[in-house]
Amino acid sequence: MRRTVLLLVGLGLAACGSTVADGGRDGGFKRDTGGGDAGDDIVLVRPDASTPKPDTGWVDPCPPEAKLIYVVDTDDTFSSFDPKLLKTGGDPFHDLGTLNCPAGSATPFSMSVDRKAVAWVLYNDGQVFTVNTTTLACSPTSYTVRPDLKLFGMGFVSNSPGSLEETLFVAGGAAVSTTSSTLARMQLVPSMKLFDLGTVAGSPELTGTGDGNLWGFFPNKDSPKVSQIDKTTGGDLKTFTASAIAGDPSAWAFAFWGGDFFIFLKRDADSSTQVHQMSSKTGTLTTPLPDTGRRIVGAGVSTCAPTDPT
Repeated sequence: MRRTVLLLVGLGLAACGSTVADGGRDGGFKRDTGGGDAGDDIVLVRPDASTPKPDTGWVDPCPPEAKLIYVVDTDDTFSSFDPKLLKTGGDPFHDLGTLNCPAGSATPFSMSVDRKAVAWVLYNDGQVFTVNTTTLACSPTSYTVRPDLKLFGMGFVSNSPGSLEETLFVAGGAAVSTTSSTLARMQLVPSMKLFDLGTVAGSPELTGTGDGNLWGFFPNKDSPKVSQIDKTTGGDLKTFTASAIAGDPSAWAFAFWGGDFFIFLKRDADSSTQVHQMSSKTGTLTTPLPDTGRRIVGAGVSTCAPTDPT
């Protein structure tokens, strides 16, 4: 009886005990049919894209939804923002729904997102809620409003480059100030407490990065800037000026993604929020979306977001 002996070349696998070695003919391989019966058809198969690849055991710790920017409007509209679509001319915004947090008449003020794709949303009365970014289910937290730190920008930051552990930093005060804010870290478990770290000049919105850095956007009227903030003192470590977007700010948010900062800013003279993009390497500023039709007051991105251009 004639059989067909299938040899998988390049994967170290051979059927029916046959082996394959480099050299000879038949496409650069020679056949050793010692393991097959006389008259067997020997078929050589080169591995291609359909061939199963070895399992390295690596599992991405971040769900896909944790790699997007999320934004919230003053009217509770909650959306994802995919920066990759800016390169293709597509709409980076995808409306997910309307937040229905039990916040009474309060409105969203700031937001951050953790590595599990959970959004932490601060309302303008000081309440903090968690939001499932897939279902938009909203839950109150155990956070107790601190009167002297009622309003703040917020951002999760990896504890070290590439770390799976992260810390939530906040910067703010009793109200929005043009002079100084308190920098603090928020301990989330077992209870939400703030621990003061230092003082920041102005009222920045914050964003963190997967390489362990904390950055802030300072929407100053005359001299807006983006600065890397010392996580222990609040001092500026590196600053990019953004004089091109000077003006009286009325709503702003900030996020880092793929090597760039995304500034969501509405000035008094603007009809809606503009989206500005700044290189984290050079500080070069562009405005890919000059009129979004939105009034964005919070943006959040997890430390799962890419740190280099993609």
